[in-house]
Amino acid sequence: MMRGAQEKIFHKGSNRKKINAFITLLYPSNNKIKFKISKSRTSTDFIDHLKSIRNYIKKNKIKRFILITDNASFHVSRKTKQFIENQLDWLTVIFLPKRSPSLNPVETRVNRNLKKDVCANYNYVTEENMTDAVKRYLRSVGSWPKL
Repeated sequence: MMRGAQEKIFHKGSNRKKINAFITLLYPSNNKIKFKISKSRTSTDFIDHLKSIRNYIKKNKIKRFILITDNASFHVSRKTKQFIENQLDWLTVIFLPKRSPSLNPVETRVNRNLKKDVCANYNYVTEENMTDAVKRYLRSVGSWPKL
């Protein structure tokens, strides 16, 4: 193209809004996942995710749930720890070592592929379009080999 006649490509750039997905692999139940989409990444959002897991546990008559998680700030906050202390009848939490994403199957099996298959190199017109694409992808996953 001639100088000054280049096609202009509009994009949201680095100021685009982000969405967050709280993802829990439910093992060994055919590697299904439980997820919550949120506009923020706070202790309150994570606690809401844990409450949805609690409802799943009660609905499926599971006596105990072991949650293995990383050390994200909202996982180890005072508010989250207080909530977890009140859930000891059904919940056991094990924290992975710091800076070890390779030990976290959610990072290696879900997040990496989600970013590659849905988020990277895509320009969604609206935030809702991107949220819908993420939800569709997360509902479709679950056919991985055993961990």
